[in-house]
Amino acid sequence: MRTQNRSYGEGSIYQVSDTKWVAKISLGQDMYGKTKVKQFSGSTEAIVKKKLRDFKKSSDFYLKHIPSTTTIQNYFETWLKEYQYNKLKPLSYDRLESTVHNHIYPNMGRLAIDKVTRDNVQSLINQLYKEQELSYSSVKKVYVALNSCFKHAMLDDVITKNPCVGVILPSGSEKTKQITSFSIGDVERLKEELNKTTTHGKPMYQYGQAYLLILNTGMRMGEALSLCWSDVDFNNMTITVRKNIALSKRRDKAGNKTGGYELKMQESTKTSSGNRTIPINKSALSVLYKLRDGNNTPYVIVNSKQHNVLPSNFERCFHSVLKNANIEMCGVHVLRHTFASMMFGKGVDVKIISKLLGHSTVKITYDTYVHLFESDISKITCVLD
Repeated sequence: MRTQNRSYGEGSIYQVSDTKWVAKISLGQDMYGKTKVKQFSGSTEAIVKKKLRDFKKSSDFYLKHIPSTTTIQNYFETWLKEYQYNKLKPLSYDRLESTVHNHIYPNMGRLAIDKVTRDNVQSLINQLYKEQELSYSSVKKVYVALNSCFKHAMLDDVITKNPCVGVILPSGSEKTKQITSFSIGDVERLKEELNKTTTHGKPMYQYGQAYLLILNTGMRMGEALSLCWSDVDFNNMTITVRKNIALSKRRDKAGNKTGGYELKMQESTKTSSGNRTIPINKSALSVLYKLRDGNNTPYVIVNSKQHNVLPSNFERCFHSVLKNANIEMCGVHVLRHTFASMMFGKGVDVKIISKLLGHSTVKITYDTYVHLFESDISKITCVLD
């Protein structure tokens, strides 16, 4: 039996019997530290030598015969700071970083990036959804982050295949929450509560009129809190939405967290379609006049110190209103959904509603409010002007 020993990376060839030869070559270690070996067999020494030579010329051998020193966590850190930080809006980057740190690093961070398989990714997706009971939206964010980073790794020739290709996401139907909106009775009680005053004649709720503005325009909370008086055209009775405000983590220029949070005024809306013009109805006009009284700032909605309002404080105050009005607890966003519901009830075309809401496609509007077509639409009457 003849054996040819070679140095690491060259392989070894030996004869097993009169009719069988074998060639073996080490591919380093797998993600668990176990040595991986590639083996070829043939009836002659020449045949296995050729198979070994062909394999060593392939990209598969080029990438895998040297033990990997790049883990998913190492690669992701570079990808986040060098390629995502300057690309994304502050809040979007915060969400991506949170997804990576909370769900990817603990489960896959120590694995060698060029050894990850589709089965590894599928197992993680299944685990997050079934065992950890993450929402479909959160699981999808994990998949999108992995897929984007692996695509980038392919451009860097770190991997030859994207292990996310072929991975199946859960249907999402079980955990998708149906969009809710206020009933007619809720709206009337809400209006009554928001217009209450103290014994001295002052508004009981600091942001009461601001909530009514959202109810009558369908703006997102961040859009309303960033609205300037220059965006309000009293002559043509329109509001132009073009900005957004968000509370994001404080960072240095390199993207490293420096502690705490800060309000960021973003000179664009959630999507390009978010830039839009909304008509001012009579109720909204009355609200705007009240908001302008005593307001000496460029912004429509301000706090008692004439500064921009923190979204968390805006939400907290809204919860107090709901509690006092005996309305089921929910977020400020329900005001936007109620505006849309009332528009549907008034018979406004879905394409117009989609534009008023700033959705990127009409399909999003249909998918979001499909339940209105199925049941609620017959119960809704117009409570706007």
